[in-house]
Amino acid sequence: MNRLLRNIFSGLAVLLAVYAASFANYLHADGESPVFSKVVWVALAAAVFLLLAGWRFSLKNKFKIFAVLLSLVLVEFILQAAAWLGVLPAVNIKLNAPFARAYWTEEGRGNSIRNRFGWYFPAFDLKAAHKIAFIGDSQVEGTEILPTQNQAADLQDLLKKKSPDWAVLGLGNRGSCPADSIDVLEYAWRHFQPQEAVVVVSMGSNVTEASPKLNGIPAEQYVYYDLDTDGKLVLNPASVGERAKFDRTLEFSHRSLFATLPVIINSHCMTLQLIHSLKANLETRRRQAEIAARNNGALENGFNPAAFAVNPSPDARLAIKILIAQLQQCKNICDRHGMKFRLVTIPAFPKVFYDSQHGRDWTTHIGDYDYFGPEREVTAWARTNGIPIVSMGEIIQQKKLDVDEIRSLYFSGGTGHLTVKGHALCAQAIYEKFYQ
Repeated sequence: MNRLLRNIFSGLAVLLAVYAASFANYLHADGESPVFSKVVWVALAAAVFLLLAGWRFSLKNKFKIFAVLLSLVLVEFILQAAAWLGVLPAVNIKLNAPFARAYWTEEGRGNSIRNRFGWYFPAFDLKAAHKIAFIGDSQVEGTEILPTQNQAADLQDLLKKKSPDWAVLGLGNRGSCPADSIDVLEYAWRHFQPQEAVVVVSMGSNVTEASPKLNGIPAEQYVYYDLDTDGKLVLNPASVGERAKFDRTLEFSHRSLFATLPVIINSHCMTLQLIHSLKANLETRRRQAEIAARNNGALENGFNPAAFAVNPSPDARLAIKILIAQLQQCKNICDRHGMKFRLVTIPAFPKVFYDSQHGRDWTTHIGDYDYFGPEREVTAWARTNGIPIVSMGEIIQQKKLDVDEIRSLYFSGGTGHLTVKGHALCAQAIYEKFYQ
């Protein structure tokens, strides 16, 4: 028994050392120093401890350590079972890596595995003759539902009924914005050469995310652009590092599986992800509380109403100008590569809308805010410049959906991300407008 435990501890020590080395290699390739990584040092320390325990500790103490390890394995097994059954609460996994685990409980219940290139989408059909890069943030990624149910997947189903030559590449990335879409377009062309691109604009967040003053995240931690004296789009100098980091995350999943293995392992370890999720939830609440305090408490599900004021502040006006300039840059990239460029706008409905509006005779002009205002501005710019666009705000108005029907399109009582029904409505509208 003593020899068996020694061999088990030695084997685990070797695995931990290999993991530490591979994780250090991942950090180095990502431009970070492994010297300051707690994960690397903890893994190495655990490896050394297990080696010492295997060769120096008494049999009694080895049994105690083995019992602790067995308990950890049992906890992980229980968490894994709960996750695959879809009943594990409080865990939200956002690690973009090939075949990484995807699990989301903040809204809905996403529960799946990412594809070979790290996207929350079914396997890409790269042999299709006509490929569409479908780009956006969490409203495109749709981790609240299954990857086969988001609007890009729904659009692909509709198009493949028309012809098997069509394929949609769902490139949704939670936390991104049109500033990132500029780089995602270049990434898509570099790796997949699509014939066209659909860029989705989430009106509830993307105007706010064009301005560090509205967004509440410093430029060193987010990708922002400015307008120079000639009105041209320029990268905020403080965002250079963050943009480079984002580009590295896009390329990460195209490295060898061995190079990405540490992240894949981390994503599948529910014990680690539970700890990370609890920490991230606390950080998100802290940041939203800070933004709400700056806006006199006016913040719902990360929604900052400043961008929708009927008489917007100079910061809000500048934000919408920067957003439009970012979309123009997206078009320029598509023109340069010979891709067709199309736009989709998705509106947001705050809590005050549901509290004050009823039936089919509703308005988004409530008090000092017009929640369709920025969407109308983006739509008008697109049409003036001959850019095909689907305004989902217009679609919802044209269909004369009542307030309860609108509520069913979004999670969190109508104020959150798109539900399965919401994704399906977007896909159908896009198909009818662009492809039917």
